[in-house]
Amino acid sequence: MDLRHYRFLPDKEMLRNIIKLISCISIGLVIGCKEKGTVESEAFSVELETIAKGNEKEFTWTHARSAVIPSDSPKVITTMSQTLKKGSDVYHDLFQIESQDRGGTWTSPEVIPSLTIIKQDSGYRSLVDMWPQWHSNTKKVVNIGTSPFYSNAKTHDGWKKKVVYAYLDAETEQWSAPQFLELPKLDHDGMLLMAPAAGSAQWLELLNGDILLPIFYFKVTEEQASLAMTNPDEAFSIGNLMKSDDFGFSTTIVRCSFDGKNLIYKEHGDELILKQGRGIYEPSITFFKGEYFLTMRSDKSAYVSKSKDGLHFSPPKEWTFDDGAVLGSYNTQQHWVSHSDALYLVYTRRGANNDEVFRHRAPLFMAEVDSDKLEVIRDSERIVVPNRGVALGNFGIMEVNQAETWITVAEYMRGEENVAADNSVFTARILWKRPNLNSKQ
Repeated sequence: MDLRHYRFLPDKEMLRNIIKLISCISIGLVIGCKEKGTVESEAFSVELETIAKGNEKEFTWTHARSAVIPSDSPKVITTMSQTLKKGSDVYHDLFQIESQDRGGTWTSPEVIPSLTIIKQDSGYRSLVDMWPQWHSNTKKVVNIGTSPFYSNAKTHDGWKKKVVYAYLDAETEQWSAPQFLELPKLDHDGMLLMAPAAGSAQWLELLNGDILLPIFYFKVTEEQASLAMTNPDEAFSIGNLMKSDDFGFSTTIVRCSFDGKNLIYKEHGDELILKQGRGIYEPSITFFKGEYFLTMRSDKSAYVSKSKDGLHFSPPKEWTFDDGAVLGSYNTQQHWVSHSDALYLVYTRRGANNDEVFRHRAPLFMAEVDSDKLEVIRDSERIVVPNRGVALGNFGIMEVNQAETWITVAEYMRGEENVAADNSVFTARILWKRPNLNSKQ
């Protein structure tokens, strides 16, 4: 660890912070807690803060993401999923915390009454992978994600996913009931557009209020769909179809309108395919200097593509460093931080003394991207959220104003023992040294 990148803000607790830092270094960790650790670069500094804690016996916080409601006294809301520690992606209710002083203090987590699990005769649905964002044209916070279906308490039926959304009225401070985005039955190739999901998708609002929403789905024939629906547990397993390089997820961008209440499909773009394992999925989009950029997950690596119009993208390119080495991010998300001066990627990867962490999903790195070559500039890489022994893969990005961007993430506890993590929800505040002129706030 390069100590030049770390300092502590001067206050009466400095001695205690220094002692803690030395202690953490001895086990390869930097622990933020309520004390403010700062990462430095030429373009920004990052202050790490804890905004909530979990560490319950049965549940863990996941998918913590924030949105700001602009005003003279901006309010920040953070939504997060209540998730069982046992089982595979077993999500329950959606919770919320709030800050009226831009992160100085926070409320305790409270369930959102209208966004609890949706009970159905044969099981239930939940709202997961949600990404809240301020929609400036309608003055609403729009929260978009995925609704999986559970027929049991151990795993979800991957063939019955739907894109789900809800919105928060800033005046009434009430969330709407969840609604499902209606999509075409068939894609451009005449294949079924089956089980669409907006899984942890970073989305964009255009100047006219339209939304560019990245989604992924199963590109299947009627025969494959019939097989999946008659025996969903077997069909969705790592065995059977999911192991075939001829079967997996495809990614596309859906253009939607939003009128303040309804998210309506208008068109979708290229259908990006990667014939490898489960395909290419969990995409996130951003805009930088006249072009759109898309980062995507696959089982073995991570991929990137770009576009002039936000709908038609170049063939996916494997993420690499600028020295040609593969980035090492795999089977997890990456997301964007866009500044008017530079484009950045936030990610996890192999090769960071993190073999003990599930899928190497900690620490969180942030690095500048060469937007022409679609490469990560290795020398710009910084740790923005430290490794405390558990996964940090499901995180979110929020643009606060011209001076500040946030990364919000919850430590995903899966029953790990003898780790420093306690299911803290962290905010890494990116403090820009030059104004971000792209900011709408």
